[in-house]
Amino acid sequence: MPHGLDCIRLEPKHAPVRELVVLMHGYGGDAGDMEPTAQFLRDNLPETAVVCLNGPEPCAHWVEGRQWFSASEFDAREIWLGVQAAAPLINRVLDAELEHYGLSERDMVLGGFSQGSMVALHVGARRKSEVAGLLSFSGVLGGPEHLVEQMIVRPPVMLIHGSEDDVLPVACLRAAQDALARAGFDVETHELMGLDHSINAKAHELALAFLKQRLGVSTSTAR
Repeated sequence: MPHGLDCIRLEPKHAPVRELVVLMHGYGGDAGDMEPTAQFLRDNLPETAVVCLNGPEPCAHWVEGRQWFSASEFDAREIWLGVQAAAPLINRVLDAELEHYGLSERDMVLGGFSQGSMVALHVGARRKSEVAGLLSFSGVLGGPEHLVEQMIVRPPVMLIHGSEDDVLPVACLRAAQDALARAGFDVETHELMGLDHSINAKAHELALAFLKQRLGVSTSTAR
């Protein structure tokens, strides 16, 4: 692997890698949790590699799980401190992945679920160059009050959240949308009725449409 994190790597079967999607799992999960999403995307984006990263730390509450940063309450302070702590490693990993495939920032979409999306949204606004897009499933924007002063780039963002999420309420989507829009980001949001804290088939279809648009993949080239 081109960096120190374990990962699940799904690559094109019969084509060169022209685009890259990097996905990060939720708190207490692992890279395998994102594999169904990665498989769906890879199967429909034939020149795209999808890499599901494993969190760098054992989870404090689930012995077999991983985490991007330590948290107990997931309050605003914990999230803000956590995403800052996770960012240097994730930036090194993204740099290594781009070098591994010989791609540029514009060829990459960064995404995640729950805690993974918190890290993705934080890092994506502070990269030296703009990635093609940011994809958040059931996420939270950490430190919204710091966004305008710290942001370097404004990649397009898609926020997807279930209306029945009892872990991170759908109000988190609205708060992120408001903060990102005020900072000048192009934000597309989808509140999925009846969905809990998970990713379903509708979320997959929305994510695929976003990726095709952001990576410049035409319908004729996708399976």
